Amino acid sequence: MRIDKPEGSPDPHVGWGSDIAAEMLRRFGCPFISLNPGASYRGLHDSLVNHLGNETPGILLCLHEDHSVAIAHGYARVTGEPMGCVLHANVGLLHGMMAIFNAWCDRAPVLILGATGPVAIEKRRPWIDWIHTMRDQGGLVRDFVKWDDQPSSPESLVESLTRAWLLTRSHPKGPVYVCLDAGLQETKLDHEPVWPDLARMQPPLPPRPAKTDLESATKLLRKSERPLILAGRGARTEKAWLARIRLAERLGACVMSDLKSGAMFPTDHPAHVVAPFNALPQSACEILRDADVILSLDWIDLGGALHQAGSAGEVSAKIVAASLDRHLHRGAGMEYQALAPADIFFPTTSDALVQDLLDELGPGEKPIWREARRGPSGKFGAESITLHQIARVLRDNFDDPERVTFTLLNRGWPTEIWPFTTPLSYLGKDGGGGLGSGPGLSVGAALALHRMGRYAVSVLGDGDFCMGATAIWTAVRHQIPLLILIDNNRSYFNDELHQENVARARGRNEKNRWIGLRLDEPPPNIAKLAEAQGAIGIGPVVRPADVAKAIVEGVGVLKSGGVCVIDFHVEPGEDRRSNASVGQRKTG
Repeated sequence: MRIDKPEGSPDPHVGWGSDIAAEMLRRFGCPFISLNPGASYRGLHDSLVNHLGNETPGILLCLHEDHSVAIAHGYARVTGEPMGCVLHANVGLLHGMMAIFNAWCDRAPVLILGATGPVAIEKRRPWIDWIHTMRDQGGLVRDFVKWDDQPSSPESLVESLTRAWLLTRSHPKGPVYVCLDAGLQETKLDHEPVWPDLARMQPPLPPRPAKTDLESATKLLRKSERPLILAGRGARTEKAWLARIRLAERLGACVMSDLKSGAMFPTDHPAHVVAPFNALPQSACEILRDADVILSLDWIDLGGALHQAGSAGEVSAKIVAASLDRHLHRGAGMEYQALAPADIFFPTTSDALVQDLLDELGPGEKPIWREARRGPSGKFGAESITLHQIARVLRDNFDDPERVTFTLLNRGWPTEIWPFTTPLSYLGKDGGGGLGSGPGLSVGAALALHRMGRYAVSVLGDGDFCMGATAIWTAVRHQIPLLILIDNNRSYFNDELHQENVARARGRNEKNRWIGLRLDEPPPNIAKLAEAQGAIGIGPVVRPADVAKAIVEGVGVLKSGGVCVIDFHVEPGEDRRSNASVGQRKTG
């Protein structure tokens, strides 16, 4: 990978306010900082380059503030640790807000630095510093960050950044925002501040389950004949992965996982009874209704899942749930989801509960009470390209498929062809459902994965890619290997299904669902968009006979350290129509 090297030797002296911020980032061990430049933090930019020598952190240049945050978010999804990003004044923060919301909903640790024009009016340049100065800039994002601050002195800057670094890494994790006064950044220091002992500023371990509740849950699970584990948020470590497997086998439990959370349990394990889903399919609803105990491991929207299953029959199971998510629930947004019942609730992480349950249950193993339902074999003919064909050909081009991480996947990805077999097989959805995030998230994840010796592959929709295409310039510029496959249906197809449902409910013409939604006549030239960023663009690939050639070329680019985007024209599968009807709200 490439990080630009400045000329000359760095100035080791901490002489300016912004040097304090840069020095703290290095003391944290922050590896990278993504940014789109702006004059509000020109002092910090100088400190990163001429004080730190553009190393720890190294600058990743972006073409849009939204990408700066998304790249940091993507990095955190792989590592579980934050990197930094910077947003210019109020205007940059406004640009980056969608990506901040994604990171918030995804409970991802991200250290976001911002800047405002000089708070002292005598230091403001005419016009520009006035329109880029706000009394309470953090108020723009306060409802979807863990904490924000605007320090006003060198000493408060040290404490503010230390607190931010501590909070973003503490469970439940989430983004934090620290706004740097431009005047403070450019203030000459007469002495260095007192640096904190960061060894004494580490995030605490998650709280452990109460002994009495743990004994009650263990008793309930031991007696269960039809236990079900909902594997939601959890650590992407081998230790946590194996612990979930041992618990399922110890209980004889069925397991379900959610595409929003990523790979939390091996999808080819006999206990994993249905393919990972976005909305509950009918088969998953049946299992929820049949279970006698449900163990929710920080499942995203447990209340919604129970509601979907209960719409076709009563869910009578006892519910044991673990999550720290309630600590982040606010009143402004509704991302806390429906309120779910629980017979025993543990305010802890899913991984802490899994380990304590294993210790309490002791050794043993029980047979799984229900057989897995594997997906179709994925037949494809000569007329149209399918995700099944793409998955098969792609897998055949890697000697070690377990080294591949899917940073994002579109709906319909065939896990029966390419199962999730490691905690880094798949990283999950974007968190907040914001279109345009996919390319930036993919670049950030690819950055971390490349340092781990893994291959980053992303499957994105055409609408998502077109909104965020310029994010991949950063991958090209900094030599971050990445392969993006476009599942291109030439439409904002999810909304076509919504328009069809509304028209049907109103007795109107469903055939008009495409108007205002089709990306056609002309379709965006996605390969050219990729080439405009310096990447290799392939496509559009419209015939099944051409799939293999395109994938061989794309994988070759990835393995050689490059960035490649392949545009596949894929017709939506029937699964999209069936999924769209699940949980539809009533119209009228």
